[in-house]
Amino acid sequence: MARRFWEGFAVPAFLILSAVFSIGCDNRETILVIEKPTEVHGINHASSSQDPSTNVQPGNIIATLKAGETAKATGVYHGQDSDGFKVKLADGTEGLIIAGDTFKVMSR
Repeated sequence: MARRFWEGFAVPAFLILSAVFSIGCDNRETILVIEKPTEVHGINHASSSQDPSTNVQPGNIIATLKAGETAKATGVYHGQDSDGFKVKLADGTEGLIIAGDTFKVMSR
């Protein structure tokens, strides 16, 4: 059971850590390059949390990005059931992309 946890945790953890270092250093932009259709969720704010950094939750799907499209990572999302990135799309829309194997993290 522990092995399955670590196997399922390793890829998202690596993606999150690489993005944290990229977002936090040298004013570099972190871009998610979409490799497979990827859902962008709206941002819902949970009123039950006193801490504004933890009251963000994924909402309804507001867009689906296609292979080759990009999204600018503006933050890292840590949820109860999943982790991901807060993103800004080309049209200015902000949302959440849940960590998975549908995109690459790039810096520029």
